[in-house]
Amino acid sequence: MEEIYVEDFMSPGCVGCPIVKEMLKSLSTELSGDMTVEEVDITVDTARAAQYGIMSVPSIVINGELKFTGVPGKEELKKALMEEMAKSG
Repeated sequence: MEEIYVEDFMSPGCVGCPIVKEMLKSLSTELSGDMTVEEVDITVDTARAAQYGIMSVPSIVINGELKFTGVPGKEELKKALMEEMAKSG
């Protein structure tokens, strides 16, 4: 499996963002660290949020494709990450 790149779009006042952050941290460990996660604050990096058409947070972009808006289920997120890892490999 190849490493994948995850952009975790968040904002300081977001209630669901810490949940997504912890899920990604947990899944990174579970998937042997085969992913790089970058937290992107939409109040600071508005251009990158606009690039993906992100209007609300949390939002998750995997390998350059917007995959989730809102808090996904952990298994749903894990499945999406594993599918991307399989594509990359």
